[in-house]
Amino acid sequence: MKLARLMAALPGACLQGDGEVDVTAVTADSRQADASTMFVAVRGTAGDGHRYLPDVAARGCRAVVVEEAVGLDFPALVQTADTRPAPALLARALARCPDQEMVTCAVTGTNGKTTVSYLMRGLLGGVAGPCGLVGTISYEDGRRSVPAPLTTPGGPVFYQWLGAMRDNGCRSVAMELSSHALDQQRTAGLELDVAIMTNLGRDHLDYHATLEDYLRAKCRIIDHLRAGRGALVLNAEDPHLNPLSAGEHPVVRFSANPSSTQPADLKVTAARLGLQGTTLELDWRGTDLRLSSPLVGRYNVENLCAALAAGLALGYPAESCLDALGAMPQVPGRMERIDLPGGGLAVVDYAHTHDALEAVLAACDELVQGRLLVVVGCGGDRDRGKRPLMGGVAARCSDATWITSDNPRSEDPAAICDHIMAGYDEVTEARSSACRVIVDRTTAIEAALLDAGAGDIVVVAGKGHEDYQIVGEQRLHLDDREIIRHWVDRQSAGEGGQP
Repeated sequence: MKLARLMAALPGACLQGDGEVDVTAVTADSRQADASTMFVAVRGTAGDGHRYLPDVAARGCRAVVVEEAVGLDFPALVQTADTRPAPALLARALARCPDQEMVTCAVTGTNGKTTVSYLMRGLLGGVAGPCGLVGTISYEDGRRSVPAPLTTPGGPVFYQWLGAMRDNGCRSVAMELSSHALDQQRTAGLELDVAIMTNLGRDHLDYHATLEDYLRAKCRIIDHLRAGRGALVLNAEDPHLNPLSAGEHPVVRFSANPSSTQPADLKVTAARLGLQGTTLELDWRGTDLRLSSPLVGRYNVENLCAALAAGLALGYPAESCLDALGAMPQVPGRMERIDLPGGGLAVVDYAHTHDALEAVLAACDELVQGRLLVVVGCGGDRDRGKRPLMGGVAARCSDATWITSDNPRSEDPAAICDHIMAGYDEVTEARSSACRVIVDRTTAIEAALLDAGAGDIVVVAGKGHEDYQIVGEQRLHLDDREIIRHWVDRQSAGEGGQP
């Protein structure tokens, strides 16, 4: 696209130089700049892109976007007051605004984003046509599915995927929008038919200064609602979210609590929970509905309500939405169940915040016939304040705990375990024999599995679908589900013994 035409994506920007420069791609990474790739100098948390303009010039880049005048001679220079949204806005224009040609749904919240986005992929795929996916587990464009390096990628990558979805015949897309992405405007320009806000808890306070800043970042999803028809779906039971409004846009509130007195458009009136699935009776603005799903656990009632409310807010028939949600299988690494040979059950879940862990353990506590065991860790170079909170939840909500390593990154994994243990000790007031610290994650998981008997549930929390562990600068292969299945295979083969 000629630069002069592309400038329409940046209202208020000033072009100096040749508007006939051909632009085929845009980037905020100086290493990707070249003669046909426009470079945007962004001031971010990791540095200032303006510092790399000499490198960009040396790579032959012909067009740049900056906030301030530079002493370098580029064939075309675009100046704008704020470059943060520019990579996404320009990439969207280059991809010919693919979001305008699909039904778009995005989910944000501390917990439940991945499950709800998977549910929406199934629902939209059933009622609107083939559905693409952008989220924590994978990106899917109708032909390819690749592991996701980020929950929400940067603007150029984000719109490349949306463009590929449209070109590959997708008629809809379900997306997770992280607080980081919303704050950094990675999805600038995106128009949503429906936005879902699941809940707000403590997370990412290593990035956001306060919980209020975190909420403000999440609320930016409202700005993406499509003019004239975009709808906002809110959890009526979350005190941070329920009071929110969306200006001219309709708001649909859901409640997963049958005993709640909170006003809600979609409300659970009865719930039957079991290890094989969930059955819900619901009221949708005076109409009775019934939903049966293979998903298990109390907190998945909330996830199912969020997805159903979104489908109804989009105007799709209730029966079509119910049928699509009822056909959805387990979500990878989200309350994913694996049978154990001794009659117990392992549950792998991504829960990596204290409220998510508490929700998972509470859900399993309703279903367990024996003891509830948990393997838990915390990531390094992240919010240290949540580590003792995780230990406290494990102490209160489980019968036995194994504290272990997660993704230690640059920190000492044993020190991280000590931080978690401090929260455990604070609840129990004395180091309990029901808690063991085993830094090696594989050994800790196998020790918990070996301890489980008939009717017990072992919750392995924190990593979910991830198949790696970050130790220092290394990304090592490690998959909780694989560890469990290999252990089960060895037990079934009669190897047994201590791990």
